Amino acid sequence: MTLKVTQETFDSLTDEWRTLAEACHAPVFATPAWLRTWWDSCRSTEELMLLAFREGNEAKGIAPLMRIDDTIRFIAYSDICDYHDFPFSGIGGGEFYTSLLDELDRTAWRSLELDGLTEDSPTLQALPELAKGRGWSVDVALEEVSPRIPVQPTWEEYQNALGKKDRHELRRKLRRLGAAGDINYYNVTNPRSGDVADVLTLLKASREAKAAFLTPEKERFFHNLAESMAEQNHLKLFFLELDGVRVAASFCFDYKKGYYLYNSGYDVHYAQLSVGLLLKALCLKSAIEDGKEVFDLLRGSESYKYHLGAQDYGVHRLTIQR
Repeated sequence: MTLKVTQETFDSLTDEWRTLAEACHAPVFATPAWLRTWWDSCRSTEELMLLAFREGNEAKGIAPLMRIDDTIRFIAYSDICDYHDFPFSGIGGGEFYTSLLDELDRTAWRSLELDGLTEDSPTLQALPELAKGRGWSVDVALEEVSPRIPVQPTWEEYQNALGKKDRHELRRKLRRLGAAGDINYYNVTNPRSGDVADVLTLLKASREAKAAFLTPEKERFFHNLAESMAEQNHLKLFFLELDGVRVAASFCFDYKKGYYLYNSGYDVHYAQLSVGLLLKALCLKSAIEDGKEVFDLLRGSESYKYHLGAQDYGVHRLTIQR
């Protein structure tokens, strides 16, 4: 089968793209709502290279790419986008990737840099050998780990699956928090601007690196992302309150079979109560109650992730040069 390739815009492709992303392996970061928010909020000199691979008039696959000089890469950079991939459905992977390389072969470029590919990505499994078959050089490198927690059927089973020390510490900290005052834990799925502002305030308060990262441009991006994800029913902002004061917050995505902890922060004045760690544990409790299969803590090997029972999951960069 020969797939027809069309150059698209976000407006022309969004509906088909959303359907494909829902039907296949693609992560939440490869949805049109996520990437369009980045494109509208953060792009500078990048040139959009959004391709649809069609059987007749029906899109069977999408390549959400952009060009910077002689380099082609996924839309959005890894400082703010944890995972990437190509959404496709209804066709074989070999067929899609061969069509993709055929199209790229007709395009001027020097380097194809595909970061954010998870260890089980079909792109990582198929594309390197196909590219080598064309005489192109290929490099695959581990970028980072992205720890994940397999979700147990119940909160009690989750705690029992932890190591003895981590289980004891979690329960002790929860008891201490409960004794500190009036505790309220909840999530917001349709936030007002003040909710997002509170999340960002707590992010900046928790670490100097996060305060430096959250430039005015990045803050606008977070506000826009919250709005676009809420419209798609993929947003959960979690808050932990102590005596009516928001002391910790987590910015999460609810997508397919998992929760994805995109960012989080807390008021350092309450650090002795471990409010940041405990909010993450309570987010996991919500994932259990919602029947999810995974709680993804995303990029970074911070120690708290392993205390909560996370297991490393590789994120790779595939670089192809010709």
